[in-house]
Amino acid sequence: MRRIILFAIGVLAALAVGAAGAYFTAQAQVPENVIRAGSVAVSTEPTAAAISIDALAPGATVTKPLTVVNDGNLPVAVVVTAAKKAGITDFYQALTCRVVSDGLAVYDGPMTALKTSPVVLQPGTRSQLQFGIGLPTTAGNTLAGAYAKVTLYVDSEQVR
Repeated sequence: MRRIILFAIGVLAALAVGAAGAYFTAQAQVPENVIRAGSVAVSTEPTAAAISIDALAPGATVTKPLTVVNDGNLPVAVVVTAAKKAGITDFYQALTCRVVSDGLAVYDGPMTALKTSPVVLQPGTRSQLQFGIGLPTTAGNTLAGAYAKVTLYVDSEQVR
């Protein structure tokens, strides 16, 4: 009899545990999620000879445009620098440069130290930079016919 009572208690306990774990459940799926990193890319218009000048006279300033385009999908800060690749060093050192973006000067000084303040571009936007290249009135005859071959570097960095 005692065995029967213990057996009955065991059966009831097993049923109680099984019944306590029976809850309704459901699940939904959200498939095909793709997460990509953004990109930083810039281009220029024109792509070459943007600030070429044929005959710069002492006391004159020639303005040339360079358009920078944000081809990436992240906002970027663009900085332009320059380096002499060939030519007469004294002539290059005499050149002045003023860069204007949206009516604001982002650089004004000697060409040898050109490094603009950052210009922020949103994805898909463009900014036209106006380069005013000048030769001071103090430039002497020793610079007549001189030249400097200059490369512009347009560097961009993601805005944080």
